[in-house]
Formats: sequence, structure tokens, C-alpha cells
Amino acid sequence: MDDCLLTDVRLDGGALSAGFSVPAAHAILRGHFPGAPLVPGVLLLDAVRGACERARGTAYTIAEVVEVRFARPLAPDTRAELQAELADDAGTLLVAGDWRLAAGRIAAFRLRLVPRACGG
Repeated sequence: MDDCLLTDVRLDGGALSAGFSVPAAHAILRGHFPGAPLVPGVLLLDAVRGACERARGTAYTIAEVVEVRFARPLAPDTRAELQAELADDAGTLLVAGDWRLAAGRIAAFRLRLVPRACGG
């Protein structure tokens, strides 16, 4: 993921927040979908991983998507807000939260992240 898509990453105790926006000219939108571009849902999940990395200073890999529900699409050039809770559990990081717009929830998720091995 292009780390510059994330802004205002904050960690307060176990509460993580961040902003996220994909410019309309970004390469990831080519072909997704011509004439009506949408931000791929997988990019939202990867942005959660990226926000955790930036907030905690540790490289992570998504080990498991425990649950994800997409409620509405995210259009390019639209800022989404991340709100999540982090919990350490036996060497993994459990992340539960959602992405939102003023109009409501984009996606709700629960992820399990593991520290990325050196060179991985």
C-alpha cells in the first residue's frame, strides 16, 4: 500500500484512528472500475495494517481476516476515517473497528496481524 494515502494516524492507549483517501489518478484505480472508479476493499484492509505499522513502529502482515463486512463503496478523492481497537494476544495483534464517512459506515472488520519477519 502507498503509505502516503494514510493521514493523521494516532494511537491513544488501544484506540487507533487515521484518515485515508485515494486520489482519482492513483494507479490502483485503473480498471476498478472504468467510468465509475471505486477504492478496492482490500486496500482498506491493507490501510488498517499500514496504520498499525505507523502507530506502533512494527512491520505487520495480515495473518487472518476474521470478519469483514462492506456496507458501501468508497469513491476516489473521498476521505474515510478509521476507528479501531488494538489488543495484543500471544504474539499477535487483534484489530477490530470500522471505516466511516459522514454518511455512515463503509466497512467493519476484525483482523489478526503478526509481526513481519525480517526481509519479508
